[in-house]
Formats: sequence, C-alpha cells, structure tokens
Amino acid sequence: MIETTDGGLVEREARSSAVPPPDADCLKRVPLGGGRDGELYFQRCRWCRSPAFRRLLCPVCASTDLAWERSCGIGVIRHVMATTQSFGRQCVLATINMDEGFWLFSRVIGVPPRVRAGVSVRLTEGIESGPQALLFRLCDSPRQ
Repeated sequence: MIETTDGGLVEREARSSAVPPPDADCLKRVPLGGGRDGELYFQRCRWCRSPAFRRLLCPVCASTDLAWERSCGIGVIRHVMATTQSFGRQCVLATINMDEGFWLFSRVIGVPPRVRAGVSVRLTEGIESGPQALLFRLCDSPRQ
C-alpha cells in the first residue's frame, strides 16, 4: 500500500520486475542478456514509463519496478566506436538508439568500414551470437 498526498491509500504490486517473474515461461522468454532467438527484450519503468536496457534501476526515477517488453529490433547508429575484423568479416562497434527509446552498445556486421551515424540497423542472428552477444545488420530498405 502507498499513501497519497490526500491521505488515501493506493494498492500497488510490491514485486520488483528488474528480474523476470518466477514463472518458467517468462524465464525462457527473457534471458539475462536481453536477446534470444532473434528477439530483443528491454525493460520499461512502471512508474515513469522510461525504457532501459540491462538495468536494475530506472535511469530516470530510480525505481526498481521494471517490466520486460519485446523490442521490434530496429534502431539507428548514433556513434561508431571502432572497426574490427571478425571471422573474416568487417565488423563495427556502435552505439545504437533503438526505436523504443533505449540505447545499447553492439556489433554491426556486414557494413563498410566507414559507416556513418544515422544508418538504420536491425537485430540479426549469426554464428558469433551467444546469450550475451547482440548482432545487428543494416536494414534492407531505408527508413521512411
């Protein structure tokens, strides 16, 4: 129960969602790293609705009441950090702003070494991916 400024009481779920609820189905859907089987999961604060990725607290209001949501997996490169070779392929490390409003740091594969900010990317699966690794590729068509 939470007391409001007018003296009333509001009932609110007390369980923290920074870790998925203990039902087995949810644990299979939302792994620790946030990505699984080509799907990306992020957290949204139940208080202020701010998105977050791999956080224990909301970055805006510091609430621990975070709910899991599935991302569409599409984002925009905002900053290119480095270029490297990975298994014979060009690979770029980049900061990506996702459509849902959170950002993450990940590898973008199959891009030219001088890729610029503003390029749209999509989550992909690949041989290099693991439970903690997220890989992105350029989107097939330019964004409208």
